[in-house]
Amino acid sequence: MLRAVPDAKEMIKEQIGKRLRDLRQRKGLTQKGMAKMAGVDYTYIGKIERGEQLPSLNVLIRFAECLSLPLDRFFMDEATWRLVSLAPKDVYESMQKENLWELLRLLEGVPEEDISLLTEIVHVLKKHREISVTRKEGLPMVAESQAGYKKKNKK
Repeated sequence: MLRAVPDAKEMIKEQIGKRLRDLRQRKGLTQKGMAKMAGVDYTYIGKIERGEQLPSLNVLIRFAECLSLPLDRFFMDEATWRLVSLAPKDVYESMQKENLWELLRLLEGVPEEDISLLTEIVHVLKKHREISVTRKEGLPMVAESQAGYKKKNKK
């Protein structure tokens, strides 16, 4: 038996509805509370969340404002959505930078066993940055002797 393939509009309605429900619940808002903030009827929000109604762009903008989130949260692909959902708000805001988005795209296809290696690489890079800053400030490094530090300061 052949199954009907959902068209793009139906898929978008479902995605936006699921996202709206998830984001609204994460903010601790009821449908009625969200509707009041956005200036729409709560039954309309229910229809959107069930994938029965496709909201206009203006309504989506109001929802994004009510949730204090960028509009693109409703349109992200699933992999990016999962990554962003794990990140705290301040991390998400910093990820707006294009190079961080590129990094996320690259990480999408990385095998699970490579994640620990990549995590270690990031730790090494961060440690290197900390060491570079410390050296610029003229503070002794763990491996340096205190005697060498005193000689530098006497000059």
